[in-house]
Amino acid sequence: MLQMVIGFLPWIILAVLGNQWFEPALLLALAAAAVTTVRQFLSGSPKILDTVTFAFFVFVTVGVIGFGWTVLGTYMTLLVNVTLTAIAWGSLLAGTPFTIQYAREQVPQEFWRSPLFIRINQVITAVWGLAFFLSALVSLYRHVTGDTDLAAQYAWILFLVGAALFTAYFPGWYRARALRLAESRDASRL
Repeated sequence: MLQMVIGFLPWIILAVLGNQWFEPALLLALAAAAVTTVRQFLSGSPKILDTVTFAFFVFVTVGVIGFGWTVLGTYMTLLVNVTLTAIAWGSLLAGTPFTIQYAREQVPQEFWRSPLFIRINQVITAVWGLAFFLSALVSLYRHVTGDTDLAAQYAWILFLVGAALFTAYFPGWYRARALRLAESRDASRL
């Protein structure tokens, strides 16, 4: 879970610092993404989230600072949420849920191909995808309506905290459920 939090660090930096210090936040987020991504490539285990995050921050930083594309800053929250949604749903469609790359760092290799392990990560990635999608909808709503209400500004935090809590508790619950189902099937055969 800690590695996944590190994967989100550039996004967190932008969220925390971006309103007051947009360009420095972009540079700091880019630096964090670069360090994480380079480290992963050198160790031979690049991750979808980190690689796309690095590409995003290269593009946005060059666009904003290098070319003065202020429209990127204007729609940054929407761009961030659409990008994160694309990472989650794209990784699911590609057959490699982005969370599985982090889960493999905590689970012995003999379980990596188990249907239970794969299913848990598909569900967790889908929940993150839903949280990002809902955040994108809130961002779109804010841009369309001009709503600056605190609830509209910070609803995304509730979505992400919900996804993080789900990530922490779902695997244990789902494994226990699968075990109970298997035991009941075995008992019914007797």
